[in-house]
Amino acid sequence: MLRAVVASAAPPTVVDIHPTRQQIDAPANSVVQIKFDQDIDAATVDSVSVRVYGRWSGPALGTVDVDDSTLTFAPSTAFFAGEYVTVSLSTAIHGTSGEPMAHGYAWSFWVATAAGSLDLNYLTRYTVRDPGGFGVQAYGAYAGDLDGDGWCDLVVPCERMSQARVLMNDGAGGYGGGFAVVQLTSLCGPSPNDAGDFDNDGDIDVAIGCHGSDQVNVLRGDGSGGFPIKTAYTADQQVRAVGVLDANGDGWDDIVATGRLGSSSGGNLSLLLNNGDGTFAPRISMEAGVNQETSLAVADANNDGIMDLFVGSYTVPRTITVMLGDGTGGFASQPHVATLGLPWMLAVGDVNGDQNVDVVSAGASGGNLAIHFGDGSGGISAATVLAMGGQPIAIDAGDIDGDGDLDLAASNNAGSWVIWENANGSFVNPRTLLASSAGSCATLYDRDNDGDLDLTGVDEVDDWLYLFENISPWSPVGETPDAAARLQQNYPNPFNPNTTIRFDLPSRGEVELAVYDASGARVAIIARGFYPAGSHTVRWNGTDASGARVASGVYFYRLRSNGVELARKMLLLK
Repeated sequence: MLRAVVASAAPPTVVDIHPTRQQIDAPANSVVQIKFDQDIDAATVDSVSVRVYGRWSGPALGTVDVDDSTLTFAPSTAFFAGEYVTVSLSTAIHGTSGEPMAHGYAWSFWVATAAGSLDLNYLTRYTVRDPGGFGVQAYGAYAGDLDGDGWCDLVVPCERMSQARVLMNDGAGGYGGGFAVVQLTSLCGPSPNDAGDFDNDGDIDVAIGCHGSDQVNVLRGDGSGGFPIKTAYTADQQVRAVGVLDANGDGWDDIVATGRLGSSSGGNLSLLLNNGDGTFAPRISMEAGVNQETSLAVADANNDGIMDLFVGSYTVPRTITVMLGDGTGGFASQPHVATLGLPWMLAVGDVNGDQNVDVVSAGASGGNLAIHFGDGSGGISAATVLAMGGQPIAIDAGDIDGDGDLDLAASNNAGSWVIWENANGSFVNPRTLLASSAGSCATLYDRDNDGDLDLTGVDEVDDWLYLFENISPWSPVGETPDAAARLQQNYPNPFNPNTTIRFDLPSRGEVELAVYDASGARVAIIARGFYPAGSHTVRWNGTDASGARVASGVYFYRLRSNGVELARKMLLLK
């Protein structure tokens, strides 16, 4: 007797994505598109099964369209310049055959930045101490848009106070309005942090690990800069890093935490799975198979659409271990690769342009950074050493100069931050930015919304937040010798409608002082002719060459004199 053979339906599989994984220069208004190998049931596509999250802009709102086998997400507002964007699909997505995806799917890309300079200019600094108060040991800064106004705010953990400080952007790139205090678990030593949307309500939530205990604090945002719901979850002892990802493909953000002094031999990783409502189940203990897991980063190491873990071990033998995710909450350790120094913090991204994720470790001993290049199948190379001296304890990556590759910002706890220029996957021409005591952490983001990356550095000894500004698409402003012209910052800044610009000439010379908009188009020439040596002031009334009022926004002013060209940035607010 012949039996009829019934072919079983296959789960839908992703066959093409846009923007491409690890693309460095995706437009800020990028439409996200996913093509499957079969038609998709539109009824299974919603804001949980398709999620797009910008590192700083937060959960992206937009419209989702399903056209047969193609799923398109069009964001309603632009992503932030230079930020890392992650797209996550859950297993709730079904094909029209009725079969769900076999596992979740995720990938990340970077938003393009405008042309900028690697010679960042010191702008100002803010304290996170209470007036007359003791040191709070600020460490780490998350720069997300907490209130949805399109500007990056700051959440800064303070280790000695078991608190976080929240500083809201003033709409001009500054934080002069003081800070709010968020109290965390008592005596917990809050430090490492990451963010996501844990309750899928469209607001940014923040996870903060406690190096002084076994706690991970989850702060659920209210969309206006507050965190009314705060819950602590148990991980393992001395949480030194946290990472956010959808580990099991259910459409809800989970948390992974390292425990450097874990209860099991060598230390622990803890996986906190989301219950599907913004709360988390008791931890699942995981092992990387190394001693004292300390640092952690999340990315897709083998390009299979499943997020993996990069884990640094603190004690000898010091290694970087890739743990490949299986899409159901499991992770399998790959061969350990020796690194240099204590891998205190990791940054991930494609630094050599091959679309595979690489990992950079800040070695807290030995004064070096270690770069491990990914092979796209879950393996990483031996360490390429980048010597910088001092005590590197933090690292961040971003396209600072806008040339389409990832530069590095390294923190030197001996008293500075160092900017490294990417030259085809090698890092050269270091620039040093000084702290008063300790260069503890550095965060790269577009603080003033002019399209290029700025830097906020944290000094954990003196509790200062240092603001460094990416100055100009034409030429960097730095210290000039006494025999050269100088261009001063305009005052007031921001301004409306008038501002004063001062420049200093060492000798008589021909001068042109002009104003340009953010695209580089000249708006007006406000000074031209021969000027004697000395200081000069010019007033600009916010009008163009025809006398019409210009719009609010970022403008540049450029001085040319005797072969010297200098530029600075100013902000007109109406």
